[in-house]
This record gives sequence, structure tokens and C-alpha cells, in this order.
Amino acid sequence: MAFWAPTTTVDEAARQRGLRAFEADGICSQVRDSLLGGPLLVGYALLLGASHITIGLLAAIGPVTQILQLPTVALIEHWRARKAITWWAALAGRICLLGVIAVPWALPPSLRLSGLFAALTLSACFGTISSAAWTPWIRDFLPEESMGRLFARRLALATGASAVLGLAAGYAIDALPAVIHPPAAAYTVVFGVGVAAALLGLLFLARIPEPLMPPQPRRPWIDIFRAPLMHREFRPVMVFLACWTFAVNLTAPFFSVYLLQRLGLSMTWVVGLTVLSQATSALMIRAWGAAADRFHTLTVLRVSGVGFLLAIAAWPFVNLVPSAAVVKALLLAIHVFAGLTTAGVSLCTSTVAMRCAPRGEAAAYLATNALVSGAAAAVAPLLAGISAAWLETQRLTLTLQWTSSAGAGRILALRPLDFHGLDFLWLGTVVLGLYAIHRLLALPEGQAGSEREVIAAMAAEVRLRLQQPMRVLSTVPAIRDVIDFPWTVLYRLVPERRSRPRTAVGSGS
Repeated sequence: MAFWAPTTTVDEAARQRGLRAFEADGICSQVRDSLLGGPLLVGYALLLGASHITIGLLAAIGPVTQILQLPTVALIEHWRARKAITWWAALAGRICLLGVIAVPWALPPSLRLSGLFAALTLSACFGTISSAAWTPWIRDFLPEESMGRLFARRLALATGASAVLGLAAGYAIDALPAVIHPPAAAYTVVFGVGVAAALLGLLFLARIPEPLMPPQPRRPWIDIFRAPLMHREFRPVMVFLACWTFAVNLTAPFFSVYLLQRLGLSMTWVVGLTVLSQATSALMIRAWGAAADRFHTLTVLRVSGVGFLLAIAAWPFVNLVPSAAVVKALLLAIHVFAGLTTAGVSLCTSTVAMRCAPRGEAAAYLATNALVSGAAAAVAPLLAGISAAWLETQRLTLTLQWTSSAGAGRILALRPLDFHGLDFLWLGTVVLGLYAIHRLLALPEGQAGSEREVIAAMAAEVRLRLQQPMRVLSTVPAIRDVIDFPWTVLYRLVPERRSRPRTAVGSGS
């Protein structure tokens, strides 16, 4: 029991060992999520006969289990051993992932989707308990002044490692069915590697020390969760995160469905695009982390959030291009830009609530936030999945036509807008995401920097990273314009504050 006991002081040597384990655990967790989620899980579900509604239900499993944050916080208040709760719940959840692998071999076809739901639900329940204890534990372990950079380094290393394995997994899903049968065997191999990485991560998780929680009087549940809801600075953060989570989860489960079914791409291409986005995120996330510590978490979040919405807005127009080669080129460009901006969004949304939660009391604050955001994340894919079948029967088309009566009566027709099916979900994400950004403007912050300063800093970082491969072409104006274009758009679209209150929320300083 002494191994799991919190420590009153964490010396520098223990902190450095813990930080290395923090990074290694992040790599294992990201590999697990990459190989047991995303397009691979969607492809697996489609192989088992899943519909759009089923995909929405799969995406809602994790958010629905956020209700377990409530008893977990009470458990933390009673036992005051966050590390032990995290580790044992993580062990149980990762063992449940073995059930995902066993579904096609242990159950008849009529029960396989039900078995998949059961295994993923059990794993998500234990994962929620583990996450509810892990977040306040790590919040107290990491130094306040470098939290953004440390999370950025963890995410960069984790994303880089999972990108390589994810690309190999996508190729394996396409290639292995020619060697081993049935097609589900390929998923068994890939998912097996993911489960192995998840179990390996437990060894690193155990090496992170846990600071002792400060003494608190016993409080009833209503008092524990009233504080975050009544906190004048934390409550707006929860509102923003709930709106943003709802907007993002309208479309998040359906990107892979769109690529596989609407555009007819192979799993190698789908995973390859995901890996490209992840690689771009890994390349830029440290720059976003430095910007969050240098300027302001909320300012960086506004900039990256608007950029992410621009990437989403481009999706409905990809299908208007008749050339398959141009479609793939556009998808490559969208995923690069999405990866660049997603890095900032992921980093800031994962740390903004953590920064605002008081030390020693973070469990209740972060659990309440996770519960509210989880409810939004659960409703969004369910609503999207239920409406997707109806949206497939709807079409909104805008056609510009030029008719000439001279000669043979030539007709020139352009179709700049043609929304149908999942295209309406992309539009919904953009509209609701812009509303969330609007809500973000209501949050008070300090004088750490403006949106334009963040954009200028990130544009300089992009130019620096492109300097070597683009050196030969750097004098060509067209190439410079292509590189600078997204940042020019962001410069004009991101709302700029005219005045800033003195009270700071989520400051990186």
C-alpha cells in the first residue's frame, strides 16, 4: 500500500522520473486510442453491420459514462488516493478491451454488435473512473508555470508514435485479408497491438508520484458540486466547453464514414489522412504550448478554434470536385490545416479547465466540467446518427447558369453549393462552433497578448518549419501566398477584444 500512498513532498529527482513516465504513459494511451478507435473502430463496426445510428451510439458511449464522475469524486474525497483509483480502474478498463477483440470469434453474427457495445461500455465506465481521478492528480503534480509546454511535449511524442503505428494499421487492414481469413482477423491483429500498448502504459502510470491532497472537511455531495457551478470564473469555462464539445461531436464520428462510403477511399487512405493530421499536430503542438504559456490560453483557443472551423467548413465542397486526384489533394490540404489547428484546440481545451480549477479541489471542479461536457458529447452524436438517415434524403443545391442563345445555345452551369446527407452536419458544426467562440469572448482574461500577436507568432513558426524544404521556392510569390493564406484568413476572422478586464482566467503566466 505504501507504493500507492500519496507523498507530502515531491523532490526534483522524483519529479523528473514522474515526468518521463508521464510522457511514456501518454504514448501508450495514444497508441491505444489510435488502434482501438477512430477510423479503425468505425471500419470494424461497419464490418459487423453497423448503421449511421449505430455509429452515433458508439460515439456516445464514452460521454454517457461521464455520469460516473459523480461517485468517483465522492470516492476520492473518502479515500484521498487518486493514484490507486486511477491505476486499478485503468487496469480493469483495459482488460475489458479484450472483449472487443473476441466479439467476431465468440458470438454469432446477430449478437456481435451487442457484444461490441457491451465491451466498449464496460471499458468506458472504468476509463471514466480512471480519468476522473487522473486529471486532478496530474493537475497537482505538474508545475503551474510549464503545464502547457509539458502537455504539449506529451501530446507531440504520443501523436508521433501513434501516427506511425496507425498508418501501419491502416495498411494491415487492407492487406491482411488477402493472407488471413476472415476479414475480422486483420482487426484482431491490430486491436491486439493496441491492447498490449494499453497494458504496457500501466507500468509507466504507476511511476508517477502523487502529491498529498490538502486536508478538507467532509462535505455532502451538494456542497462538493455547488462550488464549481457557483464559481464566477469557472462557470463560463464549462459553458464554452459544453457548446464546443457538442459542436465537434456532431461530426467527429462520421469523418471516416464520409471517406469510406461517400468518397469510396480505402482504409489505408482513411488512416493515412488521419496520420497526416496527427503528424502535423505533433509538429506544431509545442509551438501552441509555448504560445499558451506566453500569451493566454483563451486567446490561443480562439485562434486555433476559428482555424479548426475553417477546416470543417471545407468538407462539403470536396465532393463537388469531379477529379478523384484533385479530391485527394484537397483532402490532404484540409487534413494538414486541420492538424495544425487541432493541436491548439486539443491542448487548450484539455488545460483551460485544469488551469482554472483550484489546487487541491480540482477533482470536484474537473469532474463537474467533465459531466457537463460529457452530456453534450453524448447528445450530439446520438442526434447526428438519428438525423443522418433522414438527411440522406435531403438536398440543398445552388446552381449558377449562363445560357447563350447565339450559335448552338451553349449553357455554362456552375454548382457552388450542393449539400446532402452528412454535409448538413458539417454546416451544423461550423455554426455551433462559431457560437461557442462567441461565448468564449465573454470569459475574462489578462493582458498577456492579443489574437493577432498569437497569429503572427504561429505564422512565424510555420515559416520556420517550412524554411528548409521550401528554401528553393521561397522567392516565388505564389508559394508564399499559399503558405500565408490560412493565417491571413485567421487574422481577419478571429474576433479581437477592444478592452480586456483585469481579472484573468486560464492565464498561462
